[in-house]
Amino acid sequence: MKQQCQRCSELFSSVAAVLDDLTSLTRAQSEAFKAGDMDEFTRLDKELENAVGLKERSIGALREHRREHGLAG
Repeated sequence: MKQQCQRCSELFSSVAAVLDDLTSLTRAQSEAFKAGDMDEFTRLDKELENAVGLKERSIGALREHRREHGLAG
């Protein structure tokens, strides 16, 4: 993605970090499930739910800023 300004770069980095976090949380939840640790599975499920919300907000902010530049989402 060609960066248009510092804010675009910050928003892009934010989305990438959230996606990396989702990957780590999903991997950890999978391991907890395979190990039969349902307490950890449930705790991670709540974290994942929050992380998905953050992902949606981060992507929304990036899309909105790109629209301000006249770019597609």
